[in-house]
Order: sequence, then structure tokens, then C-alpha cells
Amino acid sequence: MGSVELARASDMPLFGASKAALNSLLRCWSSAADHPEACLLALHPVWVKTDMGGDSAPVEIRDSAAGLITAIDTYRGRQGCYFVDYQHQTLSW
Repeated sequence: MGSVELARASDMPLFGASKAALNSLLRCWSSAADHPEACLLALHPVWVKTDMGGDSAPVEIRDSAAGLITAIDTYRGRQGCYFVDYQHQTLSW
């Protein structure tokens, strides 16, 4: 929902806008002249079975969390700005 290019937030535009704003901030930081000497990582957990996600969501909490932890480990120490999901698929900004 944070991807402006994919435009998947039509059902929840305010939620999508808040996620897109965060992604915009990360992209701005990464291209600033005084950008952080760190990896900027935007993570998308996908649609997860939670109170908010509901029982129809296809991914269990433990699977999403494990994938996000692995993504953090994978990108640790890299420079740059990345937007990936719990399966480490690169997402469009």
C-alpha cells in the first residue's frame, strides 16, 4: 500500500498515503547531500493474519516476521535505500 506506482491503496487511501509518505521520506534522506551512512530499509510485511488483517489474509504472523528479520539481516551493512517485502522481493516506490 505504500507504493505510489502500484496504487494498491484505493480501498484505504489514508492508510496508503501514510505509508507512501514514509517511503518518500526515506527516498529523500537517501538522496540528500548529507544522507545517513546507513541502509534505509522500507519493509512491507504483506497482508498478514492479524486483528487488522483478518482471517482472510494469506500470510501467518510468524512467516511474515521471520521473513522481515531475514531481510534486515540480508541488508545489514549495505548502503542505499531499499523497499522490499517479507520474501525480499523488491517493490516499486
